[in-house]
Amino acid sequence: MIQFVGFDQQYLPAMAILLAKRHQVERSRYSFLPSRFEDSKETENLLRKEGEKPFVNGIVALRNDEVIGYMLYEFREDAKKGRHIIIDYLGLAIAEDAHPRLVRLLYAEAGAEWIAGGYFQHIVYVPIGYDRHVYEWLEQGFRFEQKYAILDIQNYEPKAKEAEKSALRIRRLADSDTEILKRMSRWNSIHQASAPSWNPITKESLEDVKSGYAALAKDAEAIVMIGEQDSIPVGFHVYYEADSSANMYTPDRTVELPTASTNPQYRGRGVGKALADASHAQLQELGYDYSLADWHTPNHLASYFWPKLGYQTFMIRMVRTVDNRIAWAHGN
Repeated sequence: MIQFVGFDQQYLPAMAILLAKRHQVERSRYSFLPSRFEDSKETENLLRKEGEKPFVNGIVALRNDEVIGYMLYEFREDAKKGRHIIIDYLGLAIAEDAHPRLVRLLYAEAGAEWIAGGYFQHIVYVPIGYDRHVYEWLEQGFRFEQKYAILDIQNYEPKAKEAEKSALRIRRLADSDTEILKRMSRWNSIHQASAPSWNPITKESLEDVKSGYAALAKDAEAIVMIGEQDSIPVGFHVYYEADSSANMYTPDRTVELPTASTNPQYRGRGVGKALADASHAQLQELGYDYSLADWHTPNHLASYFWPKLGYQTFMIRMVRTVDNRIAWAHGN
């Protein structure tokens, strides 16, 4: 008989063992994931920090007083998403001998509280190295929204043809490139608004994006590579050093790729591959080992391009929006 109880610090050691074992399974498929989190002392420190956040709550599953699963979740609210729930990458683990159905039981038990509080959007970061979780979320009405992947920079093999490279001039960003950045700022947003992504973009948000891109010219921490052909900007990649202490999936000496794009008029000519080749050569020289990228799953160009470069997907953000009529429509 399974019993559900509220999250309490007394359960942390057992929860940490479950998470460390989950990580061992994930690392058997994705060796780039940090090995230190196979140690339950490390995962216990992470879970303790997560549990101390002011809006984090949780639920623990017990069988004969033994912890066989847990779910930690955070209540959030902002102008864009409204009220929503986040189950982070470390927020769920179940015992190896527990049926995967335990995932949906934990969700049903905790979700009743969320709905009662008006939290109708539920977001979960799912490790795909532990893929039995993925199917449980799919069967609960969740959908894919964002994929996260890592590339081994040191073993990267160039993809562009010599003819594609020879037509381009690829260089690091200069302080004088503010206007070029503003011109390039529209490319990604406009593409995301097209089929089949259909991610709406307003004039106001485009102005915000433009300002953000312009600021890159003065950002000392940004590693920005620009491609030009006949003095026309045709593409760019932006990288930042990633904080490997911020989560349990980012290796040391990793950069993250928050944005990249190709001039729509030059797509299909190898610009993206040439930029990737030059960028990864530069990152190798700077001493980085891995690159972390993510993309919106309906974005068909990104979903094809990054895996083709060698990025391995290890995590998926999945989303479910519950019909808010459930707050009052019970057939009474």
